[in-house]
Amino acid sequence: MAGGALKYRHLNRSSAHRQALLRNLVTSLFEHESITTTWHKAKEAQRLAEKLITLGKKNTDASRRRAQAIFYVCCINPVPLPIQSNLNSISTPAKTTKEPLTHLPKLFTTLRARYLHRPGGYTRVLRVEPQNKHFDQAPSAILELVDGPRDMRFHMTAKTLVRERASGGGSESGAGGAIREITAQNVRKVTRFREGGMEQLEAQ
Repeated sequence: MAGGALKYRHLNRSSAHRQALLRNLVTSLFEHESITTTWHKAKEAQRLAEKLITLGKKNTDASRRRAQAIFYVCCINPVPLPIQSNLNSISTPAKTTKEPLTHLPKLFTTLRARYLHRPGGYTRVLRVEPQNKHFDQAPSAILELVDGPRDMRFHMTAKTLVRERASGGGSESGAGGAIREITAQNVRKVTRFREGGMEQLEAQ
């Protein structure tokens, strides 16, 4: 049946602008492993980031070419050439150098090894307070890679674990005290696929 609404957010942009926006967001996500943007942009960029990590886990020539086409490589450091005043000479356009593509090796080495045994759910979206408080009050969110050095839920679980062990209230006993059932579930979630997760959690 022809027609019908497409199952994605248009973000009030044209198709080319929307694709460029998502590619830029995903490239920043793989560079910093955590970005802050609006809720709707984060949900759309999350879909593209999950597909990229799946391509990284396949680790084939076709997946490398597909991932390289998705990453955003911008031209930087324009070097304008002097324009000759002589009419007989032909002016040459300005030269530009491209930013080196450093995200592709990271995808197929570091991130592939990190998510090799994880069946899915490589990213997480967390709601935060609106960032543009003086303008549109748009709902904001944090888009991050799970099990990374900037995993917010991992650090929040570690702080909660320390606080509950110090207070000594809960249903399950830990190394230094008792913790609540919901905290024990969060501990299992953040350490299930993380290599050396319990040791890193105890070291926080």
